Order: sequence, then structure tokens, then C-alpha cells
Amino acid sequence: MLSIFKTPTFQLSQTPFSLAFGSFKRNFMNKTQKTTDDNNKPEKDLNTQPEKDLNTKPEKDEKTVLQERVTELEKELKESKDSLLRSLAEQQNQSKRLRKQMKDTRNFAVTDFSKSLLEIVDNLQRALENSAKPSDELSKEYKSLHEGVVLTEKILHKVFAKYGIVQIDCKQGDKFDYKVHNAVVTIANSKFNDGELGLIIQRGYKIKERILRAARVGVVKKEAEEEKKN
Repeated sequence: MLSIFKTPTFQLSQTPFSLAFGSFKRNFMNKTQKTTDDNNKPEKDLNTQPEKDLNTKPEKDEKTVLQERVTELEKELKESKDSLLRSLAEQQNQSKRLRKQMKDTRNFAVTDFSKSLLEIVDNLQRALENSAKPSDELSKEYKSLHEGVVLTEKILHKVFAKYGIVQIDCKQGDKFDYKVHNAVVTIANSKFNDGELGLIIQRGYKIKERILRAARVGVVKKEAEEEKKN
């Protein structure tokens, strides 16, 4: 059975109170929604460290950088020092070579000229060896000539000594020395042993420590003596 009575409806008019309540309700709902959204976000793990790039080299501290720089500078200093020492050593060696060359030039500058004078000395010595000694029986002119030859030879030897040119001392019976002797012939001589000097053909000379001319000699060889007997 249909009710004949209807529920009365009331329409409230919007009052200042209802407006304020609506505004409060909306703000409350917005805050509530924001809080819910924030709570739904995943929490950050505070203990999780950011991943490191394996290809990135770790930064060096200032002390390490300074130490490496000091090492580099020490290496450069050592190389520079070694190079300087080598240069100084090379300069000293070159200076020694130049001094030696200058000394040799002074000592041996008269070598060629001296060799020419040796022929004059050889002729004077031959003249004295083959000439008769002065005596009362010989003429005054011959004595004067002989004395002149002797004096000339002495003067030449004095000039030689001034430039370091001396006669090589060798005599019969000395052992043959290839450094100062030039064997031009082998001879048979029973007075001397095999390999000794049996004959002095031409005197030798040296200038300073260098041989100017080797002495020309005859060397004793026993085989030669035996062949001569046969």
C-alpha cells in the first residue's frame, strides 16, 4: 500500500557557516590525500652507497702528487748531472789530446831536417875513423883540418842534444834489439854468441822517445860460420 505521506524535504540555504565548513573540509581532504601519496612512495635505503665507476681512477692526494713530482725532478737532475760529467770528461780528454799533439809537434818538427843532418854526421865520423891521428910527423895543415872536422862533429852533436836528438848506444856484443837495430846482414864471428851484434855499420839516433833512425848492424849467426867452414 502506498504511503500517502511524503517525507518532507528541507533545502538549506548557503550560510557563512556552511561555506567555511566546506572550505575546511576540502583543505582537510587535500592534506589527507598528500599524506597518503607520500606514504605510498618507496623508502630510500640510507645505508646504500652510490655505485663507483670502475673505469674512474681514484684521485691522488696532494702528498702523493708532490712526492711523485719530487721523484721526477730528482731523476731529471741525475740525468743532467751525468750528461754534464760526460761532457766535462770529453773536454778534458780532448784538451789532453791537443796538448799532446802540440808537444809532439814541437818535439818532432825538426825530424825531417835532422835526418838530413845525420848524413853529414855520418860522413864526418867516417872521415875521422879512416884518417890518421894527428902526430908530429904530419903537416900542420893536416892537423888543423883534423881538428876542424872534430870540432864540427862536436857542434852538430851539441845542436842535436838541444832538440833532444841523441845517438843510440850500441856496440859489438850487444844483444840484437829489433826496436833500435836494423839487421842488414848476418855474419860469422866466433867472438860473439848467436844473435849478438858482430858489426856496427851505421849509427842510430832517436829524438826524444821516438826512433829517428835505427842503427844498421850485422848480427852473428852460427849457422853462417859453419857454412863458411864447409
